[in-house]
Amino acid sequence: MLKKRLSTPRAATVIVLAAVVALSVTVAPSIAASFLTPQQASQKFVTKQKASKTYLTKSGASNYLTKKAAANTYVAKKGAALPPVVSIAASNTLFSINSSTAGYVPTAFTAFATKANASTAVITFSGTASCTNPAKAPTVDQACPITILVDGQAAASKVAFAPATGEGTSSKPAAALVHTIVQTTVLGKGGHTIQIQYAGASGLNFQLKSWNLAVQAYPQAEEVEAEATPTTPSGSGSAKQ
Repeated sequence: MLKKRLSTPRAATVIVLAAVVALSVTVAPSIAASFLTPQQASQKFVTKQKASKTYLTKSGASNYLTKKAAANTYVAKKGAALPPVVSIAASNTLFSINSSTAGYVPTAFTAFATKANASTAVITFSGTASCTNPAKAPTVDQACPITILVDGQAAASKVAFAPATGEGTSSKPAAALVHTIVQTTVLGKGGHTIQIQYAGASGLNFQLKSWNLAVQAYPQAEEVEAEATPTTPSGSGSAKQ
């Protein structure tokens, strides 16, 4: 009986296939352990359809919120408050005046815009100033006043910014001290201008050596109307004949 010999290429192929089969038998258990059946996968992972109906909390994917629970827990984007608006101005230029009439402090103004229908604004004006009476010793009721103007109108009545002191001497002039006033107001939607005005005082010398003006406007969140829950009219069902 004649024995057929395999050619070299066919023999090599058989050897390679045998090696692959042997390797798959050896490795298959470890590879199979890394895969899940469709039933196991459905219990561990959320499908795209299910994910679109659920909401993840910030803590992670293991916690889910229904649409109603998410609406009660998180603020809708259209109902969230807008970021605050800040505007500032400052100067180191000496401002000196002796007048009983009002006058603007040069460059002491700032302009900005608010997007909300209503914004709560905090206006702060601070400066190093002196208020002296060169003619006589000042009385306790004397002071150099400041007025804050919002869009050209006084936010409040004039405020005693710096109390009057003695004139001092040429060698020891009156000390300039830091004074601060804070006022609040409510702004509407649109552009706004804040200005500082010296309100005027008879017989007093007012000197403002440096100042800072800061405005912080906090837009108020708009009220969001709750979505109406659809109701089924009573008696809409069809009766069986």
